[in-house]
This record gives sequence, C-alpha cells and structure tokens, in this order.
Amino acid sequence: MENKMRTFKNIYTVATLSLVSLAAIGQEIDRSTAPEPGPAPKINIGSPETFTLENGLKVFVVENHKLPKVSIQLAIDKPLIMEGEKVGVGEMTGEMLNAGTTEKTKAEMDEEIDFIGASVTATSSGVFASSLSKHADKVMGIMSEMLLKPAFPQEELDKAKKRALSNLKSLSTNPEAIAGRVQDVLLYGKNHPYGEVQTAEHVNNITIADCKKYYQDYFRPNISYLVIVGDITPEVAKEKATQYFGSWEKREVPGQKYEADASVAGVRVAFVEKPGAVQSVIKVTYPLDLKVGSEDDAAIKIMNGIFGGAFSSRLNMNLREEHGYTYGAGGRASADRYIGYFSAGASVRNEVTDSAVNEILGEMKEMIETKVTEDELSRNINYNNGNFALSLESDQTVARFALNIEKYDLPADYYQNYLSRLQAVTMEDVQAAAKNYIHPENCIILVVGSRDVVDNLKQFDTDGKIEFYDYNGNVKSGEKKKLPEGLTADQVIEDYVLAYTQSSSMKKAEKKLKKVKDITMVSETEMQGMKLEITIKRKAPNMMLSEMNMSGMTVQKSVFNGSEGGSSGMQGNQAYEGDELEEQKYSSTMHLETKYDELGYKLNLKSIEEVNGKDAYMIEVTDPMGNVENEYYDVESKLKVYSMSTTESPETGEMTVTSEFQDYQEVDGILYPHKMIQNFGEQVLEMDVKEIKVNSKISKSEFEFEP
Repeated sequence: MENKMRTFKNIYTVATLSLVSLAAIGQEIDRSTAPEPGPAPKINIGSPETFTLENGLKVFVVENHKLPKVSIQLAIDKPLIMEGEKVGVGEMTGEMLNAGTTEKTKAEMDEEIDFIGASVTATSSGVFASSLSKHADKVMGIMSEMLLKPAFPQEELDKAKKRALSNLKSLSTNPEAIAGRVQDVLLYGKNHPYGEVQTAEHVNNITIADCKKYYQDYFRPNISYLVIVGDITPEVAKEKATQYFGSWEKREVPGQKYEADASVAGVRVAFVEKPGAVQSVIKVTYPLDLKVGSEDDAAIKIMNGIFGGAFSSRLNMNLREEHGYTYGAGGRASADRYIGYFSAGASVRNEVTDSAVNEILGEMKEMIETKVTEDELSRNINYNNGNFALSLESDQTVARFALNIEKYDLPADYYQNYLSRLQAVTMEDVQAAAKNYIHPENCIILVVGSRDVVDNLKQFDTDGKIEFYDYNGNVKSGEKKKLPEGLTADQVIEDYVLAYTQSSSMKKAEKKLKKVKDITMVSETEMQGMKLEITIKRKAPNMMLSEMNMSGMTVQKSVFNGSEGGSSGMQGNQAYEGDELEEQKYSSTMHLETKYDELGYKLNLKSIEEVNGKDAYMIEVTDPMGNVENEYYDVESKLKVYSMSTTESPETGEMTVTSEFQDYQEVDGILYPHKMIQNFGEQVLEMDVKEIKVNSKISKSEFEFEP
C-alpha cells in the first residue's frame, strides 16, 4: 500500500481549469473555428498519511487546518455474502449499533452526541462521524463504544423490523422500486448476493442472535479502513486510532466466491404487472464483465455521457425532447468490483411503451454503428473535466481516492492521470467502447406496468414469449384469470355492501345504513419518527371533517358542510373552490358506494387482479367530473381491500396514490377496516384505528369553515 501512495506525496493542490488568454490586447478572435484544447492540467493530489494497526486496521489521515472540523469514517470492506432466509440482517445489524451500548442507552448516547454538536451514524458498512476538531477525542470514543460494545436491545430490533416492513409496503406500490428489485434478479439470479431481494418473511425471520452473529463475523478490523480528514495531525490521529480501535479483535472473515453469468443470449422480454398503472417503467439491461479501473474506463465515461448519462444525452433528447414520451430518460454502462451491468430506460405513457422501447434499442444501435460528433466528444470531455476539478475542492475526495486505490487495486497514479486519459479519448475510442459494452441484440427488456401493453412487447422478444414475474422476482404464470360470465360491476358493489353490513339483502342493508347518522374514527400513525393522531368525522348525508394532530397541536384540518368548506394548517386557511369544491361534494358522501348510480358514477368491471396474494375484482370507477380510481374487492370476502388513483401536479409530477384496507372489525353491526395503509408516492402512512363511534350526535357546527 505504501508504494502505491508514494506518487501522492507532499502537497495537496486543487486542480483548476484556466481560461485561454489573448496574446495581446485588441487581438482579433476568429470565431469561425473552435479553439484547440490545451494540454490536460497536471493534477497534484496530496497523499494521506497511512499506517496499519497491529490488528490489521488500515488508517488514512488527510490533514487540513483551514477549518476547525474533523470527519471520521470507519469503512468495513465486507466480502460478497448471501443472507439467504434472512435478507436484510446486515442492514439491521448496522442499525442496531445506533441502539445503545452495554454502558449507555440509546437516549444517553444521543444526548452525548447532541451535547457536543456532533453527528455519529452506524450502518452495515461502518460508522461515520463529524464534529468540531476540539471534540475529536470524544467523538472517536463514542464511535469506539458503538462499534465495540453494542447492546443489541430487542425493542430496537422490533422497531427496525417494523420500519423495514413499512418500507417494503412502500416499495410494493412504487413501479421504479419494483423494476429495480426484479432487474437485480434478472441480472444476477437469486443465487448471487446481488440478486437477493428482501421480503416480509425475510424480515420476520431476523432475530437478535442473527444480528450478533453477523456482527461477530463481519465487523472486523482486518477488513476495515479508518479515514480521518480535517483539523488533526497524523501523530494525534495515530495515537487516538490506537487508543480507541487498537483493542478491536481481528479474526478471519467468512466469505465465498459467487459467479454471475455476464451474458444474455438474444432478447428476452420480462414483464411485471402493476394493476391500474398509467405509465410503464422500462429498463433495457444486461450484466457486463466490467470492473472498476478497466483500461478503457475514460472512453466508457464519455460514451455514457453521450448516450444517456446527461440531460443533453442522445437518449433523453430522443425520448423527452423529440417524442415527448417521458420527463426524463437515461442509461449507462456501470463498472463494479465483481460484475458490472448496462441499463437504459424511462417511465413512459402506456400507449407509447413499445415505441419507447424501439427508440431505446435504436439509440443503442446508433452508438455502435456511427461515430459520435466532435461537438459531442468535446462537450462531454469538458463536462467531466469540470466535475473532476470541482470534486478536488473537498478533502474527502483525497481520502476517497486513496481508499479506492487500495480497495480496487488501482494503479498508484490512477487519479493523477485521470484528466489526461479523458483528454486523450477519441471518437474512435467511444465507438469501440460502444461496440464492447452496448448490446441491443443480447439484452433483457424489463417492463413494469399495465397488462394492456404486453401484446405489443412480443415483437421484441427473440422467441416471442413474454416472461412474467411478481414483485419479488419470482416467475409467475402469464395467464390472465377470466371474470365469471355475466358478472357486472354493480353486482360486485352490491356484494360488498351486503358483506360489510352483514346483511342478507340490499333492503336490509339500506335499512341498517340509514340508521347511521354520524361516524367518528380516530387512528394513529407515525411519520418520520413522529406520532400523529388522525380524526375523521362524517355526518349524513355529506358532511366531513378530517383533522391531524401532533403532540396536541393541530397540524392540518379540513371540513366540508355539504355545500362549502376548506382546509387550514401551517400554510394558512384556504377555502375550497372550483373543481376542488365539486370533488368534496362527492367524496364526503357517507356510504358512497351505495350512491354511485344516484350520483352519476360510471363503473367498469375490468379484471381479476392479485392483491397481497389473493384474487380481487378490479373496478374502474369514474366520478361525474371524470376522475378515475381503481377499486379492488376481494373475491372471497367481497370486502374492499385496495384502491389506486393517479394525481399530477407541477411540483411532484405524476404520483400514484394507493390505500389498503385491512383488519375489518364489527362496530354496531357493520364491518369497518381497522388498519389502513396509504401510500403517496414514496410516503407511507400506516394508520391503526383506535376508536370508532357511531351516532354520537356530532353537531353540524363542527363542519363549518372559518376563512
């Protein structure tokens, strides 16, 4: 390692790109031709001081006294490992290091860190901390205690598992996340660590004993690096590293070699159904035998930028600017320590899914068959030069470079020669890289979206057969379940009303519902670690109040009295107007499903879909204003279990909103869901109903809005 660091010696200099100056004032400039690029600037990068403790911990120290700050990173360089039936155990083990030690509770540790204004966070990859340099000794002591004396309290694991399960719920409704999970399985297979995807069963399998074993196996100094950057001398850093981490016991770390097939024969089309989706997520992908630090990495960098790595890339200009298929498209060949991959894609409207796939494949072929232009080449070289120069303004960059050289066995002058390698890239080099790494004839086309787009994708598959997968990357039958002959949407809704009112006829159901004059539902949820109480009140025929409280304070409130209303919150009061007011007249109606026909709703029974492993009838419901929502009714229980709609705004773009209804319980002879999971884009709210009161004589005055 020391030999590799010699060329980094002595001075840390930030590389700058200078403007070309005129030889004399008043000299005329020929603007008809671009100036010749000058030679790539010489990069002089300061070397970290390096040493290795007796237990094998490698230490890098970058000294910089400009600001009285220090950052400390302890990075664990784990081997490839399969987590098997307990996928996620590594991540949870890292979380558990933040959960207190054998000497201090989590609250005590947090208070100690906050008192000195520091930041200390542990993950499965190590521990990172930052603070004022005068607190460096204290912070390293905290890091050492977290790392060497974890307590592994059961209650903190339970919280971590709850967060993981909530995250899985969120991912299950996010088409991009689904595509990412299934792509990993398709690229590497489930017998490779990169191809493992976490399920709820995996999360529930994880125990304290599993976390302790993972910690004992992989949190070891002989596979770790300690990187210290900032206002500290190498002498002090060595003293403190030895003091706080010298007793960390080294041990042989278990590991195993895993092979992944870096080839795809022909074109395979894989499809994951997302019921009700109005957009398709497309990924054209395949594994690559491409390692970090490959000889042609500079040409690959430029190729990526021109093809799909920048806003002005060919792929984005085609799909976004020329055709208007998407908000953004991208693609690149990615290197990895073990096995790389290529991926290109976008989210597009259903009706242009096959056209977008065709354009992506076309741009891939174009990169191979024709040279890039001089303008594309120079623009991307300059862009990468500038980014590299800016990155050198950070002390962390010097440490990261040194760490990468060690981890990936790169040449000692790899980063010093980076700009000269970029400057030397030619149009021929880019085309050669494209021929080596872009393979439209041997790829996997993965689409996540509506079943309606499937038939148009068969044209791309070599054998014309679509592979179907579920959210977890498991192969599933592509057969579409047929609706019972003669079944209508009205019948499904009627069965639902009979089920939740526990009635034998609609006449009895309607009589029971007429007795319900008002309903109060109180539920609890958690958002970003804060507990919220949500109260919803309804009064016949169409009055509604919704109030969100945190620590006794109202955060958000909305009311509608049947004809007018509005919302109030931290951003002030706003009365409902126009379409929003009209929508409230419908959405505030009690027992809305029984009034669909009366209010002018249109229902279309479309299909049988799978919701949480069970069959459900999907009805497309269009309100009188033209808004569409997909509602799902369990085939067996007849109860409503899921709903999905799509909203669009300039701030968030298109966003899918879903609601899941679980745990139906009886209150005054009627079944109400006592657990609801709402997903707004990537935000998930799990609401547990604590109380439902029927006919509590709610006053009409509670529904009045004060502007």
